[in-house]
Amino acid sequence: MVDAVAGLEQALVADGGVIIRGERGTGGDVFARAIHLSSTGAGVHGVSDLLARAVETTAPNGTPFVVFDCAVANGVERRLFGSDVERSAPEALDKVGDASALYEALGGTLVLENLADLPSRLQMRLARILRDGEVRVDAMEKPLRVALRPIALIEPTDDEGVIPDLRRQLSQTIISIPPLRERRDDLPALIRLRLADICAGLNLPPKRASRQAVALLSALPWPGNLQELDGLLRVLVLKASDRVIRQADVLSNIRLQGGPTTLMYGGSLKQARARFEREYVASVLDQHHGRMTEAAKTLGIQRTNLYRKVRQLSVTRRRAGDRSRVS
Repeated sequence: MVDAVAGLEQALVADGGVIIRGERGTGGDVFARAIHLSSTGAGVHGVSDLLARAVETTAPNGTPFVVFDCAVANGVERRLFGSDVERSAPEALDKVGDASALYEALGGTLVLENLADLPSRLQMRLARILRDGEVRVDAMEKPLRVALRPIALIEPTDDEGVIPDLRRQLSQTIISIPPLRERRDDLPALIRLRLADICAGLNLPPKRASRQAVALLSALPWPGNLQELDGLLRVLVLKASDRVIRQADVLSNIRLQGGPTTLMYGGSLKQARARFEREYVASVLDQHHGRMTEAAKTLGIQRTNLYRKVRQLSVTRRRAGDRSRVS
């Protein structure tokens, strides 16, 4: 995340295209709004303040902020450019309609989702417009300057689906956001902050998660990343009977949210249980930086039993005071 924020800071001082690479739900849309808010002079101070505002602001005011999904089923060319161009009419490639996403984004930001799903022919048309920096609009005598900032949200598996010409126009800055499963050390702080925000948004008294609940949440795979985490926390806030969300509350709701069902399949129930137990114990040990006494308290077992489990499950743990991982 340090590298991702450094990439964001680089994008804030540049004015060219931006590629934000990350799995769905990692927060690429928040980074895109942060870049847009910065360009509007929204009166924010520092990257942290900017990201906080971007989380709260789903539809920024001021200059245009247009989000276009390139995976729309019908009429993608007309929606993006405002007109369909025959392959035999290259002279019309720079024409756009005044009801198109491109036209509406002039003077602001155009966010392109699922760019790899845009047909190559249309990617070439978009690359040409961004390269030449001008478009012709019906009923206007003179061409218009393409004064907009393109931002592409791309999943890592979709890199090959973007043609080189378009990538060159978009890649002045590339930001890579890691998935939540690679940020397990961040989860306790994220859970605490998101619970506070969710409770405030619902006008409910503050709620917190117990250490055991946080440890369990930190062990889940989170294929939906922050979006999935937020969804589950919202359910827990609404369902928890008191102000403390406990491990039992999480266990009774994670199947609904797709938690355990997204774990690796294969093998017997006993083997699946052992896989989950191994990940859970390893996550708790990581949170306590390898301190066996504290981890045992969180797990609710004796310290000697934890040593036995670590050996039985072949858990890899990090020693206290050491950043390297040892068995």
